[in-house]
Amino acid sequence: MTVLVVLAYGIGATLGVLSARSSRLESSWRVIIRAQILLASVFVSLLAAWRLADIADLLWPVLAALLSVVVVITAWFVTPAGPDRPGRAALRGWSASPNGGFWVIPVATSVAGAPGAVVAVLADRVIVFMYSSLTWVLRRYAPRPQRVRTSWIDQAPLIALAIGLGLNAASDAPEWTGTALVWTAPLMALSGAAVFVGSALHPSQRLPWRSGMRVWLILTTVRLVIFITAAFFAPTPEVAIMLVLFAFSIPAFFPPQLSILYGYADPVVATAARWGWIWAPVGITTALLIWRA
Repeated sequence: MTVLVVLAYGIGATLGVLSARSSRLESSWRVIIRAQILLASVFVSLLAAWRLADIADLLWPVLAALLSVVVVITAWFVTPAGPDRPGRAALRGWSASPNGGFWVIPVATSVAGAPGAVVAVLADRVIVFMYSSLTWVLRRYAPRPQRVRTSWIDQAPLIALAIGLGLNAASDAPEWTGTALVWTAPLMALSGAAVFVGSALHPSQRLPWRSGMRVWLILTTVRLVIFITAAFFAPTPEVAIMLVLFAFSIPAFFPPQLSILYGYADPVVATAARWGWIWAPVGITTALLIWRA
């Protein structure tokens, strides 16, 4: 599965590069972004909530979400004051936050199988609450006016999570949901990489990145310190793997996509998209060492 996930990232990135060269896709890229949010994120949210076995399983995922909030709070203090500060701080904090859906879930699943998938998916789905709040802030201060009806699509992962919790309360999840959850790993890797690369190379996001390096380094350092520290106290290898993958994360995929949707152009997002990949080998290697220890 590890090889399959890496291959899926490669194919997805290639598709993203090709799509960025297509003028036809450029004009419809916002539709593609929202389609990916609706299909991929919603499916994972629903399955994860439906398969939740015990409320105690949420303890470490909730902690991971709270640690991610620390990164966003730090972004507020390193963003200059101004009328667009809330939206820009939310975007910067998100760009330096862990990529749960398209990094932690696929890699944790490929390394630790179904147990790793459950922990990673729960953590990512809990963080959906934070991401939904950031999405609301980004829409609220968006340079590009948004239609009200699109908010249902942008908040679809949170809605799907609520539906999944309702199914969980009403019935046990069928066995096929476990298999489906595991096989979402390569699919999430492929679709996520394709839309991310296509968004990062979109004409509206081809920005000078050097001016954003200082802020990105500050936010990334905060992420590394808090998640690596938490990993030392993890009760199981699966939880430790989840935390180190949050620390050594590839770039968050949604900031460049939402920048296109809402009309933002921020150098910190451009820096994260360019340099955030350096942590991928460290994350995969550390996860494998923990699992084999």
